[in-house]
Amino acid sequence: MRRAAVALAALALAVSGCATPYQPPPVTEPTPEGALFTVPQEPSPTRDEPDCDPRYSLPPSAVRPRLDRLRVGVSQSTPRMSFRNPRTGEFEGFEIDLVREVAKALFGPRARQRVVFVTVPFSEGVRRLNDGTIDLFAQSMTTTCRRATEIAYSSNYLDTGQTMLVRAGSPYRRVEDLRGKRVCSGASTVSVDHVRQLGVGLVPVVAAVTSDCLLMLEQGQAEAVSSDENILIGLKEMSADTRLLPDTASPPGGGRCVWNIHPECSWFSDEPHGFAFRKGDTQLLRFTNHVLDEIRANGRWKAIHDTWLPDHPDKGPPPAHYLKNATAWPY
Repeated sequence: MRRAAVALAALALAVSGCATPYQPPPVTEPTPEGALFTVPQEPSPTRDEPDCDPRYSLPPSAVRPRLDRLRVGVSQSTPRMSFRNPRTGEFEGFEIDLVREVAKALFGPRARQRVVFVTVPFSEGVRRLNDGTIDLFAQSMTTTCRRATEIAYSSNYLDTGQTMLVRAGSPYRRVEDLRGKRVCSGASTVSVDHVRQLGVGLVPVVAAVTSDCLLMLEQGQAEAVSSDENILIGLKEMSADTRLLPDTASPPGGGRCVWNIHPECSWFSDEPHGFAFRKGDTQLLRFTNHVLDEIRANGRWKAIHDTWLPDHPDKGPPPAHYLKNATAWPY
């Protein structure tokens, strides 16, 4: 019996020595829902751009519109700008605080109860405004003349520009280094157009929301994320293993760096941000412009900016530009 047991043990050792070590099956990282690796040319927020100056808005008015509540379309996943705090469940960020200033001017001490934040995908913002789901869209929207054919904008509340976020250990230093590589942007944003228009052979891909691009970057499904710097510094905060590309401004970009205080500006586009409204809702738009004028002047804009965007290289409160004709915008 003892001799048989020894023989069995020897056989087991021999078999184990010859066996191939276990190798787990390869796992493909899932692509975020809504991601597209083949990006259609249209619709485009900048394609066939009408002629206007998108920095202009209707003149301010202190006349308070009669509203029972203010429904605001926001993001819940754009750190620093508009996001839901996972600990408190509250919406926070630069745009959230600006909207709260508008709500305080509208409703006084009842403002917190009267403002309703509605999570709306960026790609649905215009539709949700025009179908009456929301009254105001606050989601880092660049004011463009093409969009102005469907909606109206407040005066500019932030000057920024588009740049690139890459993995910290990647070899990329200049935008040209990404030739032939996938660069991810959020669906329906002007960022997708700008990536294509750089003309250096980048491969644009899109995600349903820009924060999903960060996941695609981390999983190797894209080599860069391209969006406005105010958005990218928030994404960078979510992932320590990323960095902004130091040199993206070499391709031509017009007046892209007029509003940037950094001596080595890396923006390759000019992206004035405005709150969006239904075209006919001029009273709320003009009142919002009145509030924005007040907080530019009394230092409140700067305090909010210093809280959420202290490292964003803009020149400060954007100057307001208003049309003389108070009934038509922007033409």
